[in-house]
Amino acid sequence: MRLLLGLALVPAFVAGGAAGGEQPRPSVVPQSFSAVLRTARATERIAWLASGSFAARPIRGEGIFGRVWEQRGSSVVTYGGPAGASRFQRMYAARPDGYRPLESLRGASDFVLTQARAGRWILTADRLDGRAAWRARVPLRANDCAGLRSGSETLWLDRRTLLPLRVVERRAGRKPSGQRLVLERVNGPLAPGTFRPPRLPIRYRSDAGFRRTTPAEAARHLPYAARLPAFVPEGFSLAVVGWAPRSGITGAEGSNPRYRSLFAAVYGRGVEHIDLTQRLAGRSGWLGDPFGAECVFQSEERTRVAGVRARYGAGPQTTPHLWWRRGNVLLTVSGPFPKRTLVRIASSLRPVAR
Repeated sequence: MRLLLGLALVPAFVAGGAAGGEQPRPSVVPQSFSAVLRTARATERIAWLASGSFAARPIRGEGIFGRVWEQRGSSVVTYGGPAGASRFQRMYAARPDGYRPLESLRGASDFVLTQARAGRWILTADRLDGRAAWRARVPLRANDCAGLRSGSETLWLDRRTLLPLRVVERRAGRKPSGQRLVLERVNGPLAPGTFRPPRLPIRYRSDAGFRRTTPAEAARHLPYAARLPAFVPEGFSLAVVGWAPRSGITGAEGSNPRYRSLFAAVYGRGVEHIDLTQRLAGRSGWLGDPFGAECVFQSEERTRVAGVRARYGAGPQTTPHLWWRRGNVLLTVSGPFPKRTLVRIASSLRPVAR
């Protein structure tokens, strides 16, 4: 089911923050961090590396992640003790096919940063756990599909790194829910073996088939001209690139099937990332927004990329994104930036030399 809403949101930020241009930007770009994540039901210790590693270990309760050890696109996950684990190999790197554990912590961060960078909202200067923070409140509409009444999400971002420090969701008729990230170390050494999984019996295996490689090597495996952007915002650099014989299933209720010949690239700046994907269109092209999800509200509007018709979507639960078709290739660009910036990135795509 596709549910669309215009962004008729009342700006809830008070004056005193960053606005306009491509602000805010991180003054310290995190390459690693360790932290304790707290919710009402659980406490867990997590660690992250920008190079593609993530680990989570429960301290109290099972937590959001269970037990996770991820390195360079492969992960081991187990819940409820060491009886058995699931191994996921060669996972997709870029949205909408791929998913990163850290996205579970960021709440509406991408949406809030996009609105601020578009000059529409101003972030409130605040402090949390002794850290300078940006605070933002996002109105949430009633969602009959999910059985939710109207409310709001308030989040605090660390002003130096843009890491999400706290997220609180309040809805009529429900107790407030949320999570709090207590940072222990940013850009410091992590304990040896943090991301190395223990030896566990593997009960389930999955292999998405995504090969991480160089742009030129990926391009040689594709029947079309893979493209990378000549422009990305300041501070972003190419973190991951690769290809897979088939894409993932995307869109609300799996509206888009697996397409052949996926190319994907991720540009990173700390915890922020800009994702690009390309795939063969097949007979029908996009059957729906590849970033769509059931019972999730977002806005959609028409735009153009290098003269070709495209669509832009964004919402509190959906990262801002473009999707379009160019000849026999389907393309996406997504990231925490307003439409004008994503269109500029998309319009700068150039063929990769094989």
